[in-house]
Amino acid sequence: MTATPPFSTRSSGDMIADRRYAYGDAALAEQDWQAAFDLFEQTLELVPHWPPAHLALARAALALGEEETARAALERVLTLDPADHLGAAMLLAQIGSKPVAEAMPAAYVAALFDDYAPRFDSHLVNQLAYRAPELLVAALDRHQPERHFAHVLDLGCGTGLMARALGSRAGLVFGVDLSPRMVAVAAETRLYAGLQAGELVAFLTQQPVAGADLTIAADVFCYVPDLAPAFAEARRCLAPSGILAFTVQTHPGEGVVVGEDCRIHHAPGLVRHLAVEAGFTLLAEEEAVSRLDAGKPVPGALFLLAAP
Repeated sequence: MTATPPFSTRSSGDMIADRRYAYGDAALAEQDWQAAFDLFEQTLELVPHWPPAHLALARAALALGEEETARAALERVLTLDPADHLGAAMLLAQIGSKPVAEAMPAAYVAALFDDYAPRFDSHLVNQLAYRAPELLVAALDRHQPERHFAHVLDLGCGTGLMARALGSRAGLVFGVDLSPRMVAVAAETRLYAGLQAGELVAFLTQQPVAGADLTIAADVFCYVPDLAPAFAEARRCLAPSGILAFTVQTHPGEGVVVGEDCRIHHAPGLVRHLAVEAGFTLLAEEEAVSRLDAGKPVPGALFLLAAP
């Protein structure tokens, strides 16, 4: 599996266009939306088939309140790159032009984290105060004290932070992540009995019935719009009294939305409903801030679900 798009995200191949694009990027960072928009338009006059410039133009257009222009630019990105490595569908969902269920294509998430892998741990922990693994382990300590989990499935394992946090509470840990580079970093920890680069529901379908004691997903479901398939497969894989533990980003409304942070936010009521539908018992539900965004706490919740 590869997350590499069929074009360069670093260069259009035209030096002048690249310079215009860099100036536009700087204008975006300075919130000079009109200057950014003009520079991206100039970039596209030189390289009309380069997806990053269309995406950047859409971002500038959205900042200017020009949704129709942004929508056309985003649709152009999808035409040029149907796999959507840049996440155009996410922005379309954000403005109501695409179903939220289609907001997180696998190619986009894989590309995002492949690029992130080398600096993932330091940035996430030191700058974003990420602590989802520690919160989940603390919840397990409260609700399943001293229980040892012989067979663990780590969904969206990233670089291995969850396996590290579980420590001696876990026996054999098997991990999956969409990003091959994340999986490569996780392998270096030697904490996993097995690792796979792939989509988490597909991974779960490969697991034996009632074979796992714990399935865990730390800050992963913010990239999964529809939790129903994951819950159903997790329930199938868990032994009696097995636990599904996870965090979600939340919002005060109903259903599922794409937040301003470009992640999926689930209403807690929806999570509870899907859990019951999948055959789980709610063991614990707690408000939980697993990280910061722009220096502010991200609203979230932690769930422990038990298989009967």
